[in-house]
Amino acid sequence: MPPAIEQFLGSVPQPEAARALRTLCALILAAEPRLGAAIKWNAPSFTLDGRDVVTTGVNRDGSIRLVLHRGAARAAPGTQRPTMDDPDALLEWRGVDRAIATFADDGAVRGNADAVRALVRQWVSTAEPTTA
Repeated sequence: MPPAIEQFLGSVPQPEAARALRTLCALILAAEPRLGAAIKWNAPSFTLDGRDVVTTGVNRDGSIRLVLHRGAARAAPGTQRPTMDDPDALLEWRGVDRAIATFADDGAVRGNADAVRALVRQWVSTAEPTTA
């Protein structure tokens, strides 16, 4: 785990939330080793070639969120939502370029580990520049 993420996890006041967030961050990094990791928006965040693609965090109720996104800017007009295979219906779409999955605890993160890895891989592949 990158040092900045470790330090952040050590500051999470709820032990169960910290455990779940650690698991989620490990799954994200395992799914796509090219991702960079840092603390941004007061949460563990992940980039591909300097572009924001995934952010995590702890909700007020202690649940954990996985946010698949394209940074803080709104999507350009005409942007289409990427096709994502989500057979477990984990994602709640908040726009064409932003989806959130919420997990109650570490058991829920671990129970959806394969799906989380698959979703992260799919999302990152949609963020990669296309070559002509």
